[in-house]
Amino acid sequence: MHKQDLDKISDSLLTFLFLVKNNIFSENDFIKNFPKPPKKIEDYMNKFPMPPSHTKVILYLHKANSSPISQIANNLGISKSNMTPIIDKLIEYGLVNRYCDENDRRILRVELTKKALDIFEEFRNAAKAKLVSKIEILDDDDLYTLNDCVSKLYNIMKKIEKK
Repeated sequence: MHKQDLDKISDSLLTFLFLVKNNIFSENDFIKNFPKPPKKIEDYMNKFPMPPSHTKVILYLHKANSSPISQIANNLGISKSNMTPIIDKLIEYGLVNRYCDENDRRILRVELTKKALDIFEEFRNAAKAKLVSKIEILDDDDLYTLNDCVSKLYNIMKKIEKK
């Protein structure tokens, strides 16, 4: 494909991403209307406020399942010296487990706990409910078209996903 076509596609994709961000995931609107988490999760979060670096590690581990600490640091751009206190705090909160790699005991790995997975699922369900409230105004034809387009975009994005 010609560079001019690639530029046009990248421009359209960027415009689309801004449209999604502004119309679907507008931070203020999304947070303001985000369903309130269940009391137990709200109490838990009030006890353990989470800095962005900690949240990044949790989101990374949710996707990776288990990972060496050094790999998390490299992929998230967090210095290795900062990873130890982050992981220690997440262990203290009961959100991750740290263990030695089965094949190389020098490598420390971390994984999410059931508690972290449960909290993640609660927020995922709340986000899905919010999205349902946004798209339920569409007629059936638009919903079928949206579903088809999202499926196609998902498959394409998986091909260019950052490893």
